[in-house]
Amino acid sequence: MVVRPASVVKELIENSLDAGASFVEAEIEDAGRRLILIRDNGSGMSPADLGLSVRRHATSKIRDTAELDSIRSFGFRGEALPSIQSVSRFSISSRESEAEAASSVSFDDAGRPQLGQSDHAQGTVVEVRDLFYNTPARLKFLKAAATETAKIQQDLSRLALAHPEVGFRLRLGGKLSMDFPRVASFRERVAQVLGTGFLAEALELRLSGPSGLKISGWIGKPVLSRSNRSGQFLFINRRTVEHRLLGFTLSQAFGSLIAAGRHAVALVFVEMPQNDVDVNVHPAKLEVRFRDERAVLDAIRHAAQEALAGADLMAAFPLPPRPSMPFPRSGLSSSFGQGQSIFQGFATAELPAVSAPHQLASTWVSDSSRASEMPPEDWPAPLAQLHRSYILCQERGGLVVVDQHAAHERVLYEAVCKALEAGSPKSQRLLLPQALELGPSAALRLRGWMEALASMGLEISDMGEGSFFVLSIPSFMKNVRIPALIQELMDEIGEETEKDPLGIFRREVAARMACRAAIKAGDALNLDEMRSLMADLFKCEVPWSCPHGRPPFVRLGLEELEKYFDRR
Repeated sequence: MVVRPASVVKELIENSLDAGASFVEAEIEDAGRRLILIRDNGSGMSPADLGLSVRRHATSKIRDTAELDSIRSFGFRGEALPSIQSVSRFSISSRESEAEAASSVSFDDAGRPQLGQSDHAQGTVVEVRDLFYNTPARLKFLKAAATETAKIQQDLSRLALAHPEVGFRLRLGGKLSMDFPRVASFRERVAQVLGTGFLAEALELRLSGPSGLKISGWIGKPVLSRSNRSGQFLFINRRTVEHRLLGFTLSQAFGSLIAAGRHAVALVFVEMPQNDVDVNVHPAKLEVRFRDERAVLDAIRHAAQEALAGADLMAAFPLPPRPSMPFPRSGLSSSFGQGQSIFQGFATAELPAVSAPHQLASTWVSDSSRASEMPPEDWPAPLAQLHRSYILCQERGGLVVVDQHAAHERVLYEAVCKALEAGSPKSQRLLLPQALELGPSAALRLRGWMEALASMGLEISDMGEGSFFVLSIPSFMKNVRIPALIQELMDEIGEETEKDPLGIFRREVAARMACRAAIKAGDALNLDEMRSLMADLFKCEVPWSCPHGRPPFVRLGLEELEKYFDRR
């Protein structure tokens, strides 16, 4: 289906892959409007097959009806080349390994084929000029050149990710834009396309399921999350596809590790029997239908959860670049001449003794460990409070900066969740019930959730016509305006709640309760309170994020500090 230049590039490169090419080169001019040229070193075609290739439905790669249930080739309908030829000035040449020369077919403006010969090595060269020249309405609705070019780069990158054994090259306007030499592994190709920085912050997926189902690939740590799903790639038997529930499945796996409105970065490869997936359900072959969709999505979620379970998810704090010139001495002397301590804003503490430095991750995390298993002597030791919002801690690998509100949120959230799991949340009866007034739609939603809220220690009485009284609250929620919390919750319950009603609702309520009850920025803490908070935090099962997905702390490594001050 020819809808834009990128779709032409994708169809032609997939033909090259079907021909067994080990190298594919694309040349693009004017974002594909003026020229799209695809050159490969595949098996090539005979003169007879070359003539058939430009006839509609004459070159389907399906040999018998049995193959309809297990399509392995990327192209299979035999309509791509005729469709492209009908909306462009088109030519194609191809040469088999034993042929003396390449055969070629081009077309005049009337669509009549012109046979000839060409001179190039084994493989096929397709030249598409003046795309949509004869369909001005379609040409008019193409996006800006930068947008169309970006789509071409994106599609070629996806194809390259799925085929590390093939080299890919892209030229834009005669200049080299992308060059991915063939490599021996998917990891090497991911480094070429997404960069080594992605792999440094990514976790490997590896899971074998029943009936030949296998999941592999990488998911980015929460620090790599994006505001959209552009960083999510799904491949089914090396075919790049899109799936409407992939994002939701990844969100389930990450849970509260990623903030609301953020999306995980993921590169997911699914291998499965060909007869368990139907690839012939979308005009552009971008979507597939699974025989058992739930089994595939569950396998992806479980693979992601396993990767996250034993990972060190602490965010690293990058040092700013060093100034090119030393600070002037006059600036230093004038700063100290104001009678103002450089430690203003800190609650200071005596520095504890710390043994020889080593990487924090070596103590905190192994393949199956949790932070709660870390011995107390390895917990970051509080030194001071900064601006009554952050706790500065020393650990064996350097400095840890803790957001006191986010840290306390995580502690309270896990406490609520554990109480719910045990079926015994502690609550206290209010001497004076708190009144709550809701609009008709919010009141209707609250009535549906009153039983669930009661199981969480929040007892509410329905007085009718949108009036309610809060009778009991969880014991840890002192000094919290419960009516405001319930109003906010009822206003923001989303559609996703319907997919997992009790689970998502309880997690959302627990997260909001923890947020309202937690220590706030601006609350002063003494050293004992800071130590207590650190002890509670690092006993948590998931200390790496608050319930909303924000990191509670970042690490400034000792090695980075030493490099910054030229001590290493």
